[in-house]
Amino acid sequence: MKASILREAKKLDIIDVTLPALKPNEVLVKVGCAGICGTDVSVYRGIYSAKENVILGHEYDGTVAEVGEEVSKVKVGDHIASQASWGCGKCYWCYDGMPSYCEKPNMLGRTIDGSLAEFIIVPENVLLKTSEEVNPIEAQGVVGVATALRALHRSGLKIGDSVLLIGPGYSGLIMQQLCKLAGAKDVGMVGTRDSRLKIAKDLGADFTWNNKEDPDWEKNVLERTDNVGFDICIESSGTVPALLSAVRMVKKGGTIVQFGTSFNNIDGLPQKDFYIKEISMVGSKGGYGFYPKAIEILEQKKVKIEPLITHQFPLSEVARAFEVMDKRLDNVLRAVIFCNED
Repeated sequence: MKASILREAKKLDIIDVTLPALKPNEVLVKVGCAGICGTDVSVYRGIYSAKENVILGHEYDGTVAEVGEEVSKVKVGDHIASQASWGCGKCYWCYDGMPSYCEKPNMLGRTIDGSLAEFIIVPENVLLKTSEEVNPIEAQGVVGVATALRALHRSGLKIGDSVLLIGPGYSGLIMQQLCKLAGAKDVGMVGTRDSRLKIAKDLGADFTWNNKEDPDWEKNVLERTDNVGFDICIESSGTVPALLSAVRMVKKGGTIVQFGTSFNNIDGLPQKDFYIKEISMVGSKGGYGFYPKAIEILEQKKVKIEPLITHQFPLSEVARAFEVMDKRLDNVLRAVIFCNED
């Protein structure tokens, strides 16, 4: 099969790879559409570690091409989506029923080969059937919807809550739609690029704000709440300044969700605000426990994925796709790869 492997930072090659024989519990999936997310780009840049000559990619849809002798959950021809990572099944956290905290997780596109290839082999227990109502572009979004659902659950959002999101990236725009779906009354999106803010508005944001163009944006946005603040602030850009803004924008007794991926230390975090305002701050990692609900939401067309896909490439042009994502060319928001020509 053809596969894209990462030779070194920012160097991708398309090569022929011989598929190993399936283990009894494994499934061979013919990959349809694979998304490129921020984690993939971080591995591509050499920021995140990965095994040598890894096949990148962890968000994809496909069709079952072959099954191992003990597989019973799926059959040849089934349309599927997949979890992006899963636990080792042996550590304390896995035994305690919390594989998202696993000490040695299996991660597609990092510790094991991922989906930027014509085929991928995965254990059957990480696969989820999708109906024909979910097209390939929507199905590759299952991971994004599941991770947003987990974060939304951890936020404790209630019907009628006001929500401020900072960061209109792919994940942030999914989260915005889920907040509206969950009954939030006033959902705003703050960002620096008008092209993304327009998408946010088109997808139902009650208001958008370009904080790059308005140095007093915090003051001006707070006026919408009569200077009380927002019930929930969701940091979805993965930056320290956005998180610090969330601390200032959340109301007394409110909740901040660290949804964006970041491994930075937080300088300047005002501890007094946690005392005076009784702020709660929660983190969220992955989509464990929320994949079936994500598929249900996509089947019911309650979240739109296609407006978030700005670029499409064949597998043969994967290097160009990563260049576009890495350098943020042509107002890219999300690029997807179609891994088979037929």
